[in-house]
Amino acid sequence: MMAFCTATVAAQIAQRRMGVRWQNGVPRISVGIRDLVNARVREELRSGLRKRIVVRAQAFREGNSRPLATRTFSCAVTYDIWEQSFDVNIGRRRERFARVEQVIDRCLAINGMPVGEANDYANVRGRDIYFAVRAEFDPIDEGRCRQLLRSSDGGGDPIGPLVINIVRREICQADRVVEFRSPTRRVP
Repeated sequence: MMAFCTATVAAQIAQRRMGVRWQNGVPRISVGIRDLVNARVREELRSGLRKRIVVRAQAFREGNSRPLATRTFSCAVTYDIWEQSFDVNIGRRRERFARVEQVIDRCLAINGMPVGEANDYANVRGRDIYFAVRAEFDPIDEGRCRQLLRSSDGGGDPIGPLVINIVRREICQADRVVEFRSPTRRVP
């Protein structure tokens, strides 16, 4: 999986307090990301169409742009207009909620999420790391984005790749994104 963040970008994004608890050599992060949701997102969650919320957390060694570990958490949310409730799919698990606030809490209140495995941190004990988080509302899958933007003429048009690279940033963006990083922490 490709890193969403580089050391340069991480230095420019906002810092946010984040709980980090180490358990058996694995960091477990806790953070709220409710600010991903605005009035438009609430409206779209109630639309009856399937919407996705994806949260990606990555651990980085200070000054290094290659992630030590990555963890992705995803919620698929559909409002059932007949039952007047929300179906939330997380992996193979399905949960039902009566209110949009419950959905937001379930999908965006991250509590004790492990980021990687113990062996991901074995070589950085005693060194400084930070966690970068990217939360997206209704992102387009990278594979689907490439498929949508693939040149139909087999690459014969020299301007095609240039246009695709310029347009990709707009077409393949999530509807809403929040990015932040934790303060630096020392690996125990």
